[in-house]
Amino acid sequence: MFNKKQIDDVIKNERKDVAAGMFEQLEKLADAQERKEEFYESASLETLRNLVENGDDDACSYYINKCISEGQGLDWDDIEYLDSAIKNLNYSASLIGAYIYGLKNSRFKDVEKEFFSYAVCEQYTDSDAHKELDKAYKKNSSLIDAVDRAILSVCLDRWAASTLRGEKYFSFTVQLNKADKSSELPDWKSAYVLEIYLTHENGRETDPEELYIAYVRGKDKELNTLCGNIAEMLSVIAQKTGLSAGDIYVDGKKRFHYGASVTAKKSNTEDAVKIVSDAKLNVSVSDEGRLKSNICSYCGGATDFGGVCSVCGKKQKDQDDGNIVIRQGKNTEALKCTQCGSPVKLDENAKTAYCSACGTTFAVNGSALTDGVFGLNYENIRADMPEGAQLPQVEFVRASIVEGAITAVMPRNFIVMPDEMRKMKYPVNAPKYIYTTPDSTVNLNFTIKGDLQEKDVFDFGRYMLTALKNIYPTAKFGEAKLIGKPRKVFFIDFITAGMDQSIYNAMFFFSYDGKQGVGSWNCLGKDRWFWAPVFEHAVRTMEFK
Repeated sequence: MFNKKQIDDVIKNERKDVAAGMFEQLEKLADAQERKEEFYESASLETLRNLVENGDDDACSYYINKCISEGQGLDWDDIEYLDSAIKNLNYSASLIGAYIYGLKNSRFKDVEKEFFSYAVCEQYTDSDAHKELDKAYKKNSSLIDAVDRAILSVCLDRWAASTLRGEKYFSFTVQLNKADKSSELPDWKSAYVLEIYLTHENGRETDPEELYIAYVRGKDKELNTLCGNIAEMLSVIAQKTGLSAGDIYVDGKKRFHYGASVTAKKSNTEDAVKIVSDAKLNVSVSDEGRLKSNICSYCGGATDFGGVCSVCGKKQKDQDDGNIVIRQGKNTEALKCTQCGSPVKLDENAKTAYCSACGTTFAVNGSALTDGVFGLNYENIRADMPEGAQLPQVEFVRASIVEGAITAVMPRNFIVMPDEMRKMKYPVNAPKYIYTTPDSTVNLNFTIKGDLQEKDVFDFGRYMLTALKNIYPTAKFGEAKLIGKPRKVFFIDFITAGMDQSIYNAMFFFSYDGKQGVGSWNCLGKDRWFWAPVFEHAVRTMEFK
């Protein structure tokens, strides 16, 4: 979930807020795993078999154990389930496999499957499995070498299937490094850790992934056979997935090169959230009701994209004075939300209603709620602070991001989004730079590419607004704004329907060093009453290198 670089950053810079978020997520995962194990242990044989038949490898070991303990015996269908789980490198199934396939005088005795099961357990740092393979290697070297190659192949194929999907990468890099004493690996002196990372065409490198633990069992101390196997398998993967180049290193020395003779241009600096200073946001709550931002503050006339009043001709002040005012929701009558069933609040004029649970706003027709779809019915999509809600306790800082190009206000606990999470949230066309809270509910991303001059920002923003409305035909868009200082930024916000609830987005477009700058903040739609004004403040106060 969190990579070594992020953990090192937390420790080195004493980022306590981030550490607290990480521990909270790890505790949730541990609790979920414990509940899952309790369920398996108490499940009936029939329930476990149904789970296994539907591909639940974790349930397989519990099913086989229950078959044996209840005297049911095993049939060949059960062995097929077990084989499938072991081939998917499931640890608990491999423990049972090593026992079943190693039993003497058993009809299921199978030396190759026994060694394969041990080799899977060995990948999970099982010292007993490693000792069994070492002891058997002298008499069964060819068979164990074949098993090692098979497991390496499974590891690389699984990695390719999960990682090389959707995004376009230029090259791969494999690092085979000798394990150190602190690694907790069995027989660490003979172990090598295989890590692999990818390079995008834009030069960004993914986080390294540890895929495989190789053990030197025989005389091949130079790892020629292992390097040859890795090179062969990755060359096939590269051809199928369009990777143009690749390298394999052993202890820092290049041992193999694939494809193109040139590599992608790599970034000179490492992407990170580097805190520059604390940032005090002056957030206050007002009960004056929601104000529309397209109204002239001088005469009450309508304003255009640039903040110029069509009546008096005066331009509105767009500088950020650091004051963020959140409107308090009004006391209203409770109704039921047709989207989630929670109580909703009826405005005093009885024409609109708002659900603070899912963020949906409704038009009211008599006693019925109509036109309520994922909170998309505000004329102005900024939300009021729900009745009874409290301002969240968020510490803000000013941090250097985008490899030092931009300094912006953000929550103190922001981190670079881990690659695993990046692939889930942005399966295709992921932004180059993504920052997030540890629970990933608030995000900021940037992409800088293509050509764009400062004078063309307004036209580019209008073009992107039209494109976004075509991409998200059901989304509700707010008022587009052209921010003039310190440089031109075209700002728009809109709400889209997520998997289970709405998402509030604040996108902005700017020119940086003659390139197109595209940025976006987003949060859960129900939380936009707090984050929407914070996002706009952060955009208005960005500083550029």
